[in-house]
Amino acid sequence: MAIYAQKKGLSGKVVGVMFGGVALIAASAMIYINFTRETFDKETLCPSTGPKGQYVVLIDNTSPFPFTQKVALGQRLKTMVTEELPEGYLLSVFLLGEDFKSNEKPLFERCNPGQWKDRNQQTNNKKFVDRDFNQKFVKPFDDIVHKISLEERSKNSPIFQMLQLVGINGFERAHVSGERRLVIYSDMLANMPEFSMYKASLPQYAEFRKTAYGQNAAAPGLNGSSVAINLLAADQKALQSNKLAVFWEQYFQDNGVSVEGFSRVEGL
Repeated sequence: MAIYAQKKGLSGKVVGVMFGGVALIAASAMIYINFTRETFDKETLCPSTGPKGQYVVLIDNTSPFPFTQKVALGQRLKTMVTEELPEGYLLSVFLLGEDFKSNEKPLFERCNPGQWKDRNQQTNNKKFVDRDFNQKFVKPFDDIVHKISLEERSKNSPIFQMLQLVGINGFERAHVSGERRLVIYSDMLANMPEFSMYKASLPQYAEFRKTAYGQNAAAPGLNGSSVAINLLAADQKALQSNKLAVFWEQYFQDNGVSVEGFSRVEGL
């Protein structure tokens, strides 16, 4: 009986040690996960280590665009936010209006907190992930975009000034070390007292670059970024101008920007 009791007591101690070891490993794993889990700022929704990249969107509100183009623009923006913008990237939205001084700061600026399909579903809560993405990110973005009328008829269209401000108050201010991408929705027709693209004859970029206005139109803050241009136009003839596309391609390349291409926004 004594030998049996001794063996039984020894087995219990072994089992206890084993369970204790498993519990210790589990506790250590939880501590490690919590310690290494990325945290987010409650206001900006950006990772505590900073945004992983940045998308800057510039929307032209200086011309009345057709209703169908507005719908197409809204759908493209929705697709960008829900399918293209990577998790942890900062999204900054600027408005191109008649008075560039009143539009120097972004209308919207937050990071994509991520969606449930992209998260570790063992260490995250679906309710909280969906809430952060839909209520704190997508909805405020939609609210801002829907307030842009796209029906303004402005005397001026300060595209060059806004590109400079996008570089200064968008990319340079955020100082994101990752990918930097500019997405433009505009007819790309600059119109200021000093220089206008509304005229019949558009100068070649090389000629424009030599002028005082052209030299002052440089946007060094865009250097190192890429740009995707979505062409909006009430006058469809403006979309058919190859000279316009060549002009802007050379302008962006001259400012150290990689041009992804031009895409016509459908709509009559």
